[in-house]
Amino acid sequence: MSYLSKIFNVVAGTGLLILGYNHYRTNQKLKRLRKLSSEKKRITSDLLLASQIQKSMMPLGHRILDGVEGYGTLVPAREIGGDLFDYAIRDGKLYMCIGDVCGKGAPAAMFMAYAHSMIWSLTVGETNPARIVTSLNNLASKDNVSCAFFTLFYGVLDLATGCMQYCNAGHNPPYILSDKLMMLDCDPNQPIGPMEDVEFTLQETTLSPGSTIFLYTDGLTEANNAKGEELGPERTQQILEDCVKRQLKPKDIVDTVIDAVHQYTMKAEQSDDLTMLAIRYR
Repeated sequence: MSYLSKIFNVVAGTGLLILGYNHYRTNQKLKRLRKLSSEKKRITSDLLLASQIQKSMMPLGHRILDGVEGYGTLVPAREIGGDLFDYAIRDGKLYMCIGDVCGKGAPAAMFMAYAHSMIWSLTVGETNPARIVTSLNNLASKDNVSCAFFTLFYGVLDLATGCMQYCNAGHNPPYILSDKLMMLDCDPNQPIGPMEDVEFTLQETTLSPGSTIFLYTDGLTEANNAKGEELGPERTQQILEDCVKRQLKPKDIVDTVIDAVHQYTMKAEQSDDLTMLAIRYR
C-alpha cells in the first residue's frame, strides 16, 4: 500500500468517526428535545387541570340567589393564580369574601386553596366577620415559616335588613354603587398570615335595596399599560361612576370594567391576577 493510500485511509477513517460522533450527538439532542417536549406537555396539562380545579372552587359567572344577584370573574396572570372570591347564602344571611395571596403561580394558588377551605369551615356556627378573620389568621400564621400572607375582605349581609357587618384584612376597600358611587369605609388591619394574636376590627354599614357592592383585587388598580403606568384608583372610580350613571347590573359592571382595563393596558403583559365580584342587594 502506497504512502498516499495510507494517508487517504486515515483521513477517511477519521471522517467516518467524526460523522458517527456527530450522528450520535444529534440523536442524543433529539432524544433530549423529545423528552423536554413531553415534559412541557405534561406540565401544561397539569397546569390546565389545576386551573380548572381552581375555577371550580369559585362561583364564576352570573348567579341569582334569594334577594341577591351576583357576578364574579377571575383572570389569572399565569395559568393559575393566587386570588379567591366566594359568596353563599345561609340562614337568611349572605356571606361574601375576596382575597389576594402574595405572589403568583403555583405556590400562591396552593396557599389560596388552603385559605379558601379554611374560610368556609370557620363560618359554621359563626356570623361575626371579625371573629372569623381572627380565627383564620391564627390558623394561617401558625408555623408559617415561609411568611406567606394574603389580604382579605369578609362581609356578612343580613338580607332582611340590609345590615352588613364586615372585616377587612389589608385588602382594597370595596365600592358601593347605588344612586352614587361610594368607597366603603374600611379599617386596614394587617393581612392574614404574618403574625398571630392580632386584633381585627368589626365594622358595619347598611345597604339600600338596589345597591351593588363591588369587590376587587389590586390587579385592577395596578393594571399597567405599555408605559408601565397603573390604571390607579382615580381611573377606576371614573369607570365605576359611569356604571352608576348607566344603572348597570352586576354582570354588566364587571364586563365594563374588564373592557376598560383591556383598553388601557392594550398589548402590555398582564402583571397580576385580576378578580372582581359584583353583588346587587335586591
